Amino acid sequence: MPSVTPAEADARVREHLPEIQWIKDRELAEAVLRIWSRAWRTSVWADLRTVPKSPDLPERRTLITHTRAVTQIAERMVDVETALHGVSIDLDRTLAIALLHDVCKLHEFAPDPSGDSPSGARFSRTGRLYQHGYLGAQWMAEEGLDEELIHGVLAHTPLSSVVPQTQEAVVVHYADFVDSDVQLLDAGLRLFCKRRQP
Repeated sequence: MPSVTPAEADARVREHLPEIQWIKDRELAEAVLRIWSRAWRTSVWADLRTVPKSPDLPERRTLITHTRAVTQIAERMVDVETALHGVSIDLDRTLAIALLHDVCKLHEFAPDPSGDSPSGARFSRTGRLYQHGYLGAQWMAEEGLDEELIHGVLAHTPLSSVVPQTQEAVVVHYADFVDSDVQLLDAGLRLFCKRRQP
């Protein structure tokens, strides 16, 4: 566990995820911050910047850069869909889902002392036992966030049987696919868009 106080963790999360401040609803922004801070403080990761996006990707592909990319892509998608199609999509809620969609990876991954992984990480026992997204959804529920926000996190992954049911969930689902597939293609790995569920 990192040896930081809650206040220090909050400051570090704010520094690494400045997009939290894009959320105009201060109560929602503070909930997102608390979830990230709690997830990090209770994880095995001493430095937030070293948590990988995936054990299969090179070490430089981090959870922080992926989260920031998905959030920024989602924000632009909301602008385009709203401006060109007149679809009502709540930006604050989209940003919150994007920022929290992979927070569970702080507990789903652990450092890999064997050195066999390109990222320096492996799936933890928690990561093998729980469906991806579950822990983030649980932390959101404990913070009192509503079902549609929680749904957005659960529905973002192709590992879920839940299909996005809100515009915000749809946006984050595809923003995540875009950033993930760009990284997978760069690494020479199979794209998410070509994977099929059993």
